[in-house]
Amino acid sequence: MARSEAALRRAALLFELTDAANRTETLEGVYDLALDTVQRALAVRRAAVLIFDARGVMRFVAWRDLSDAYRRAVDGHSPWKRGEKGPRPLFVSDALADPAWADYRATFQAEGIGALGFVPLVNGGQLLGKFMLYNDGPRVFTEAEIQLAQAIANQVAQAVAQKQRQVEVEKARAAA
Repeated sequence: MARSEAALRRAALLFELTDAANRTETLEGVYDLALDTVQRALAVRRAAVLIFDARGVMRFVAWRDLSDAYRRAVDGHSPWKRGEKGPRPLFVSDALADPAWADYRATFQAEGIGALGFVPLVNGGQLLGKFMLYNDGPRVFTEAEIQLAQAIANQVAQAVAQKQRQVEVEKARAAA
């Protein structure tokens, strides 16, 4: 019974996200909706959305409860390159102890980050950016949480791509 209730909650959450994203008129609105959804769904206090800029560098476009110093320190970092195919979510359960993240240990410690997750935003096979999820202490994200984060990211990526196309059309009309 608990599994079916969890599945119903997940379906309702994704429906609400999709419905709200379809009614949102701006990219900034999509980013805010994305952060609200992922924070609520995964019980994280901090989160961010990063999108590739025109030069192919991932940049913060929206965030919650992250300092300017932290954002400057990690700006442009990504586990994936722009044209990468099939990027997989990456979760770090103990950012301060994981040797792969030693270069960022002082930054994580100063920001109070114990665990983090990178969730790719992919639409039509194209990597658009990523979600970042942050936990104050070490945390092992469950497989169900990772799948939910990816499902949210898929919906957000579709909304972002749609809004980006609308912006391009509006720019073309204005230039004509």
